[in-house]
Amino acid sequence: MSFDIDQVLRDMADAISDAVKEGAGDIKAFAKEIVNAEKDSLKELGEARLRGEIDDAVFEREIEREKKVVEAELLAIKIMTKALAQKAVNAAIEVFVKAVKAAI
Repeated sequence: MSFDIDQVLRDMADAISDAVKEGAGDIKAFAKEIVNAEKDSLKELGEARLRGEIDDAVFEREIEREKKVVEAELLAIKIMTKALAQKAVNAAIEVFVKAVKAAI
């Protein structure tokens, strides 16, 4: 049997693309959830500063706290992305292995 490396590489790229497409929606939805979860807190903070209820020092301190909250939540996206990359690699390698086995 023949082994067309160019076709195998195209198939591997397609497998990667399919795996990434499947997981990308989950990551985007989670990112939106993170932003929406902070919406009320950020709105209150902004309005308090605009009304003069808090000064720049308090505002900056609260902004730093918000940054840390969002950063912690974004670490979950980092983990999701790593898992997605692993899934894509596994799919590509599976295509390659099947192509080699089929050619034997």
